[in-house]
Amino acid sequence: MYDDFAQVYDALMQEIDYHEWADYVFRLLLNAKSPVKSILEFGCGTGNITLELAQKGFEMTAVDLSDNMLTIADEKAEKAGLNTIRFFKGDMSNFAIGEQFDAVICCCDTVNYLPDLKAIENFIMCSLDALKPGGLLLFDMNTPEKYKEVIGDNTFVYNLDDVFCVWENQPDLDNNKMNYDLSFFIRQKNDLYERCEETQHQYIHSVEDVFKLLKIPAFIDPKIYTFGTFMAGGSESDRVQFVVEKRG
Repeated sequence: MYDDFAQVYDALMQEIDYHEWADYVFRLLLNAKSPVKSILEFGCGTGNITLELAQKGFEMTAVDLSDNMLTIADEKAEKAGLNTIRFFKGDMSNFAIGEQFDAVICCCDTVNYLPDLKAIENFIMCSLDALKPGGLLLFDMNTPEKYKEVIGDNTFVYNLDDVFCVWENQPDLDNNKMNYDLSFFIRQKNDLYERCEETQHQYIHSVEDVFKLLKIPAFIDPKIYTFGTFMAGGSESDRVQFVVEKRG
């Protein structure tokens, strides 16, 4: 996943305000009972939120499944002079680092790439093991409502300076799945274009089912917010933010 797409990810995602996203995460972390200094981030991608949070003074450790994404993230961190960020390749549903952090975060609907509730439960357990007592777990998720009413079967065409991309959404709602078929052409140094094709899959999970996974004795005070706010969220929201504290 994302092997070729990593080359064009930032160009195609430039409409996302990562600064605002990181600021929302920052505001959520302010509610922690103890000051948050160290953060483990799952699904860091090319490091956009990682770098934003590092610039706010957090000690960042970031994990992703894609070598190419991690290479780009590391290059961006070096260019920005953020040499203390640690990057690791790993599966968020099966990852152990032998350390504990003040917070674990997962952003940009990365949880929707996990194929079933068991994989999400495994991710939650990995996060629990990586949290200090009193630490916070934060992750967001696209809701079934968003896949049905917003994402749908739309097709997008991107015609940028060095990239041309056709992005087709292929819903498979009977199997709680959304397929993304991408064909993109990347300008090379000789001004010729290299064609790449990639198919990605996101999975549609019930907000209520995921919330139930957080209702275990090891956690206290699980919350669901409408993303970007501190208002209660649920299945009617497009995106929800989960926040839960590890019992001290």
